[in-house]
Amino acid sequence: MSQIRRTINNLTNVIGGELLLRIANAFVAVLIGRVYGVAVLGAYAAILAVATLAERVADNGLELTGIAEVSRGHENLSRFATALCIDKSILSLLAIGVLAIVASVLGLSSARWLVAAILIIRTFVYSYCRLNAGLLKALDKTKPIVRAQALHFALLTIGVLAVFLRKQSLSVLLLCLLATQFLEFALTLSALRRLGFRVSAVSSAFCWQLLRKSTPVGAIYTLSTLMLRGDVVVLSLISTASVVGAFAAADTSLVMIYVIAWLFSGILLSDLGSLSGNREAFDVHFRNCLHGIILLTIPLAAIAAIFARAAVLSVFGQSFSAAAVPGTIMMFALPFIFLNAAFLSRTIARNASRISLGIYGFTAVLSLLLNYFLGRWHGATGVAYSILIREAAMTLLFLRLWNLPERPAASVAPLETNTELTALLNT
Repeated sequence: MSQIRRTINNLTNVIGGELLLRIANAFVAVLIGRVYGVAVLGAYAAILAVATLAERVADNGLELTGIAEVSRGHENLSRFATALCIDKSILSLLAIGVLAIVASVLGLSSARWLVAAILIIRTFVYSYCRLNAGLLKALDKTKPIVRAQALHFALLTIGVLAVFLRKQSLSVLLLCLLATQFLEFALTLSALRRLGFRVSAVSSAFCWQLLRKSTPVGAIYTLSTLMLRGDVVVLSLISTASVVGAFAAADTSLVMIYVIAWLFSGILLSDLGSLSGNREAFDVHFRNCLHGIILLTIPLAAIAAIFARAAVLSVFGQSFSAAAVPGTIMMFALPFIFLNAAFLSRTIARNASRISLGIYGFTAVLSLLLNYFLGRWHGATGVAYSILIREAAMTLLFLRLWNLPERPAASVAPLETNTELTALLNT
């Protein structure tokens, strides 16, 4: 049970800070909807969805690969962190370039260009914050994450309130988001340096090997983001901005649930990685986590569904009444989302990420098809049903493939040679 307590303590620390930021971001969405209108909120949600999808593609699984590798041996922090940052920077620049080309082809107005640019930069800075936080989780040092995110929350709240009271433009509001995101990055990087991180000389071969190792995990998370953000993107292609805005209002709480599930997945992966050498302890800890998820999330889902309508109307106002039913339906997906996050961590820790890749690939295709057809027939409510169906289907597939193939845990470890390049050995 000590391992369970450790997981709960680390998760509590990480959720504490992240939850504050999610509350602040939810408040930003509420502010945009109330002050600038439903259509503006829909456009904001669509741009953010595309930017987030591009960021997840550029991450390529580097974040979770870093957690898995560093949790197995803290002494290699500097080498892995340096290689991860190099890989991530190259992929991020490519992704931003592609987004700029797409925006040019679409002929965005100057106002939309500015909004899109700020949101894209902020999204990629957040991606680096996630990488820093992942490395801190691997080191079992979650308190610096909480402190950084708490300060981020405090300053962001002050900035948002100032924008609201002074009736500033949407661009000023987004610049506040960007500035506080840079602050969190600086604080988490400083924490890593205090724990021994230094920029190290790494070979191109090392970076390439790490990139190849992370690709299956990256594909999984790209598909996951495609499902999450694809809900908004597909709906924006087949419905009006007002319908998308109503869906975005309902989706705000679901995005927060996904974020918490992702945080739990990272903490669980770190714990399972440290237990990868002890199969019995690994299985016991994972089963205990599953039992805890079931006992906690099913009652929470029922309570959330009961109060979803009242919550949406009280927060966003009567003009968002169309968001009440989709918001209620989404809450029933809560247990499945956390179960799927746990199963994903297990497959990665057991070096069976290709199983998850197959499951996520099938579910992503299913989700996009359901989004299109149910969205055309029932609008935002149809997409909400699509979310529930896809998460339940994913859980059933993970249960069907419970017995993972026996494979040794692969690790990228440096091997010193007489040449200037560092060769890599999978152990």
